[in-house]
Amino acid sequence: MELLCKKSEESAKEYVRRVLVYNLVNMELKPGEKIVEKELCDIFQMSRTPIREAILELNKDRLIDIRPKQGTYISLIHEDLVEEVRQLREVLEAEIVRTACEVCTNEDIDALRENVIVWKYYIEKKQERKIFELDKKFHAMLYAICHKMYWYDIVQAVSPHFDRTTVLSFRCQPQIHILQDHEQIVDAIENKDTEQAYRIARHHLQRYHENIAAMKQTFPDYFEK
Repeated sequence: MELLCKKSEESAKEYVRRVLVYNLVNMELKPGEKIVEKELCDIFQMSRTPIREAILELNKDRLIDIRPKQGTYISLIHEDLVEEVRQLREVLEAEIVRTACEVCTNEDIDALRENVIVWKYYIEKKQERKIFELDKKFHAMLYAICHKMYWYDIVQAVSPHFDRTTVLSFRCQPQIHILQDHEQIVDAIENKDTEQAYRIARHHLQRYHENIAAMKQTFPDYFEK
């Protein structure tokens, strides 16, 4: 498991939660994997209380399963839950790009294009972690440009469920298709073509349906039966 730098404003529980989410999203903690509180205490060099509090929160969020008399496990991927998150993002982000067509400055366009260029570099280097980070940053930039950070916070609260499938899709399908979607979204925004931007953004979030069969075939044990 990979540890992250603790932020000065974070409580111990918040730090443990962030690290656990980071690792389960990036498949360092795999769906169905058992985790042991005592081992986590040793890893984090913390008492059991913040570890337990973080686990209970993630259990409430359906990212960790606590099974009586069996133990604590990373939750399997719930397809129905992932689909709910996907639908939410499709609705919000299709509207986001429409707004972006109206409010984006030249500096905003340059920043979005820079993200795409850097992504191309990391595709060539086959650095999955960086590609995922750039994907997250691209979408975050659109929310920020459109001053929709409350929408962004809502999405972020449930995003780990969808993010896990994004990481798996990168391992099953060519990442270039996602990058091309981003390029086309930026083109549409720059041209102020609201309907084209809306159409591409919706199609972009619907690619999950194209990838789910390959994910389940490659990683059948990661999904809830």
